[in-house]
Amino acid sequence: MIVAAATAALLATAPVPVQARGQGAVAAVDTAIAACERWLLEPASWNGNIASFGRAQGLRSQATVPSVALPPPAMRVSLHHWRVPLGEGGVYVTTSDRLPVCHLSGGGPFDMQPAIVALRRAPDFARRWRRTGGGREGGMVSERFVSTVDPQLSMTLSHAVAAGGRTDRVQFLATASYQIRK
Repeated sequence: MIVAAATAALLATAPVPVQARGQGAVAAVDTAIAACERWLLEPASWNGNIASFGRAQGLRSQATVPSVALPPPAMRVSLHHWRVPLGEGGVYVTTSDRLPVCHLSGGGPFDMQPAIVALRRAPDFARRWRRTGGGREGGMVSERFVSTVDPQLSMTLSHAVAAGGRTDRVQFLATASYQIRK
């Protein structure tokens, strides 16, 4: 019941005009991933003025996000939230200014799986990220990537295996983290 209410809150956002759904969803997810890359690789871009970081990345400030959109509990330290609007849905971007993590979650009233697959196949994504592994479980695929800019930055991206799935739940998750060397 709590998860259903949180998922409803994730999907209950004011409509915002976007391009054609497929292109808009690809752009929204790419904007969110690029914001994570910048947050983790360029801390000077937000250090001292976190609010301006979101505006510079094309993100909308978000006071809170539904619990289903939050990172795993161990990563919930000193969080900041933004949103990339997409029609009646969007992509939540959650970062920490204490831990080197950035978490994304997205959904909406239309199927985002084709957009995630299209983004994964885009030449720009391949220039920025190299796939290192992955697997399938229960209708979901999770893939692991490492940044081509800095191998200390990695990301796990999870989404539905096939198009046509339910749209009344979170449709994809991504968690990027930077491994600090000692």
